[in-house]
Formats: sequence, C-alpha cells, structure tokens
Amino acid sequence: MIPFDLLNSPLKGIHLIEASAGTGKTHTIAGLYVRLILEEAIPVREILVVTFTLAATAELQDRIRRKLRNALDAFSRGSSDDPFLQELVKNCPNAIAQKVAMGRLHAAIRDFDEAAIFTIHGFCQRMLHENAFESGTLSGGPIFMTPFLNLSGMPSVKVAISLRSWH
Repeated sequence: MIPFDLLNSPLKGIHLIEASAGTGKTHTIAGLYVRLILEEAIPVREILVVTFTLAATAELQDRIRRKLRNALDAFSRGSSDDPFLQELVKNCPNAIAQKVAMGRLHAAIRDFDEAAIFTIHGFCQRMLHENAFESGTLSGGPIFMTPFLNLSGMPSVKVAISLRSWH
C-alpha cells in the first residue's frame, strides 16, 4: 500500500483512501478541503463531504472549520506550528499569492454555513428535495436506509426511497 501524501497527492481524479479507526481520516479530509480551496479555488458550497453518522458529520464540520481558521492565521502570520499548514505557507511564492490565499480562506470561513457536509442519508434526502420533479418525489417523502454487507464483505448502505404519488 502506498502511504498517502496530504501535501502532494493530486486533487483531481478519483482516489481511494483506506484507513482504520484513529489513523487520521478526519485530519486528512480537513487538509484536502483546505487544499481544494487554496489550490483549485473551489468555493465551500461546491465541495461535497459525505460520511456515515451524524457524530462524524459534526466532527468533520468542526475540524474543517478549525483547519480553515488555522490556515488563515498561518497565512496572516507567515508561519504555523502545524507542519501541514507551515508547508502550505512556505509553498506560497510571493506576497500577492499569499493575499489571494488569505482571500480564499476568508471567503471559505465566511461561507462555511453553506458547506455540503452530510451523512449519506442527509445527502440523499437533500438531492431528492432539490431534484424533486426529476426524481418523482414531489411530496418530499422520507428516505429509509439499511446497512448491509456488500459482495466484498464490507459494510455498505442500501437506500430505499419512499415515493408518494402526487396525482
């Protein structure tokens, strides 16, 4: 298995990150989130983070918001005790790039209430609500989810949508 390099891994394409409990998944997601804002100029409302539980969702929201604030502080001071943020600051080529980075971070913090950080269930419900006509769920019926093991024996989720006729 190839170790994941948070600072240099490509941000484009599809990548699988496998990790056990307590190995830094939340830290990695928060770091990738900051990189997407800084390097790709993607606004928070266009970054989707999906997890399994409400507790994990709350933890991700808190940690990502905190990482954004710490990144803004690091760029403002020109240094950080966090090695990841220190490298981001160090890689900023000049004062103009630093001001651009600070502007992106400031906008991300300001707009963070628009961040799309959901449980799988919450994301499905939101998509059905936002696309009610296309999905045939104009009544906004509830979504029921059932955990199961997929063919590889790994936990997965089945989604059953409650559809109500609107005619």
